[in-house]
Amino acid sequence: MLTILSIVSCLTANAQLSGHVDYPELGVSFDIPSGWVGQETEEMIVLGSNSIPGLIIVQPHEYGINELRQQAREGMNEGNGTVFQLMGNLENLNSNAIGGEFAGTLEFEAAKSYIVGIANPYGKGTGAIIMAITTPANFNATYKNVCLQLFRSFRFKKVDHSSKIKEWKDYLSDSRLTYMDSYYSGSSTAGGISGGYDSKTTIDLCGRGYFNFNSNSSVSAGGSGISAYSTSGKAGQGTWDVEVSGGQLILALTYHNGEKRIFEMEYKDEKFYLDGSRYFVTSEGEYAPNCN
Repeated sequence: MLTILSIVSCLTANAQLSGHVDYPELGVSFDIPSGWVGQETEEMIVLGSNSIPGLIIVQPHEYGINELRQQAREGMNEGNGTVFQLMGNLENLNSNAIGGEFAGTLEFEAAKSYIVGIANPYGKGTGAIIMAITTPANFNATYKNVCLQLFRSFRFKKVDHSSKIKEWKDYLSDSRLTYMDSYYSGSSTAGGISGGYDSKTTIDLCGRGYFNFNSNSSVSAGGSGISAYSTSGKAGQGTWDVEVSGGQLILALTYHNGEKRIFEMEYKDEKFYLDGSRYFVTSEGEYAPNCN
């Protein structure tokens, strides 16, 4: 299990970030406090100090101020033994930010924290959660002060993604997205077991804003008197759109029952990907979308 001190020791030994940090695709920038250094992960930035025991976590989000306030009052449970509950009252730092003291555990280790939640001032966009965390014995006003110093350095700019969204919608409109995968293994000995599977997913994106989603898979196994076969059928229908989440363009499918599925989109080496899986994009003949 990683303790707070071991996380910071690893962090400061491999530090990459200091000073001014800018994410123009998110419209967010801030200044790392003097004496602190950090590393970026897929989900957050973690800061550590050689002189102040503990760490600071900066994590992006897309919640509004009312959602942040509700979550703060309900407490935080990130899994893996990381749980924090609000101690006392929330402070209104400005119209788009709140702060408060929290107590709980970080990866099952007892911890206290001052946490600031910042909503994007433009109403829709990336905000930030700032957590200054240490052990209960070390916690004092220093952690609130450094957390507030970091908070006051945050700057937000409105990011216009409209041209990129239009470009993607023009590209995907009236097209079929197809994912295919299969695997079969033969028996190496008499009476052995062989098997495999086929999987195919198609997403028809119609120019009128509707989609048809089909996912079919089959699994088979045979040998030594064992045989099995199963298939899964068709999913529902609804509307589709291209949206922005955390600076990343996504394909959003909203079913008629209100269920929503999102896929991160990427186009590289002349290939199209959804959530890291390659999909073929077609629009003509037998590979045209079903938009009747």
